[in-house]
Amino acid sequence: MPAVQREPEQQVFSVVILGNFNPKIFHPLWYAQNQLIAEQEIDEADDVLSSSEVSMFNWHGIHFQIEQHRFGLTTKDAAQVPQLRDLAIGSFSLLEHTPLSAIGFNLESRFQLPSRDAWNSVGDRLAPKDQWQSILEDPGMLSVAMLGKRKDCSADRISIRVAPANGLENGVVVSINQHYDIETEQCISIADRNNEVMRALKDDWKSFRYYAESTAFSLACDGIEQAGTGS
Repeated sequence: MPAVQREPEQQVFSVVILGNFNPKIFHPLWYAQNQLIAEQEIDEADDVLSSSEVSMFNWHGIHFQIEQHRFGLTTKDAAQVPQLRDLAIGSFSLLEHTPLSAIGFNLESRFQLPSRDAWNSVGDRLAPKDQWQSILEDPGMLSVAMLGKRKDCSADRISIRVAPANGLENGVVVSINQHYDIETEQCISIADRNNEVMRALKDDWKSFRYYAESTAFSLACDGIEQAGTGS
C-alpha cells in the first residue's frame, strides 16, 4: 500500500467569537484606518458586503464574516493562519468595550486515503461494527462525535467529529473545535471577558493548532500503513 501522506488534502482554520457586534464597522477601510491592513491593500479585498446585519469580504485568503452576534475569520491557506490570529487580536484590541460571551478555535482537515480498504478501516477502528451486525445489514460509519477536555488547557470543552468527506474519493474529514465560555462568574465585566479572549488568542492558539493537526492525522490515518491493500 502507498504510504499515507501526512499533509491533508485541505485544511480550514477559523476563529469564531460570540458577542454583540455592529457588523457595519467591519469593513476593509476600517481595518486600514486602524493599521491592521495596509492602505494600499484595501483594493485587494473582494466580494465586499457591508450592512447593519452582516459584513463579509475576502482579503489575502482570509474570509471575514461578521453578524450581529458572531465574528468569524476563516482561511484555507495555512500560511495565513498567523495573520488570521493577528487580525482577531487587533480587532478586539480596538473594540475593548464590546461585550463578548465565547470564543472557539476550529480546524477541519480532509484526508484522502490510499484505498477503499484503508477508508473502511477508519470506521472499523472508531466505530466497531460488532454491536450493529444484528441490527443493520452492512452497517457503516456515518459519523463519530466525541466531547471532552484537553489536559493542561483552560478551554471548557473540545468537540471532535470524524465523517466521510463528501466529494473526495476515499476521503475522511476531521473537525475539531476548542470552545471557551467566557461569560462566567469569574469574568463578569466586559473588560474581564475581553482579556480572556486576548489571552486565549495569544497563549492557546499555537498549542491548539499543533494538537488539532496531530489529532486529525491520528484519527484519520493511524494504522493505515498496516491496513489491507484493497483496490
